[in-house]
Amino acid sequence: MPRKPKEPAPAAAAEPGYTIVKQTKSRWWEVRGPDDELVCLTVYRKGAREVVRRLAT
Repeated sequence: MPRKPKEPAPAAAAEPGYTIVKQTKSRWWEVRGPDDELVCLTVYRKGAREVVRRLAT
């Protein structure tokens, strides 16, 4: 799947090392690490926020 990053979701501002990006024309949300490596995919933004929260602690 080609990915075209959009603006990071507001939740990503809480932890600058991780970003949350919605995939284009898809319902999936990506959590990306500081080196832009894919950490996980979630269906819901709320799930992506929870992953970032857990990784930050």
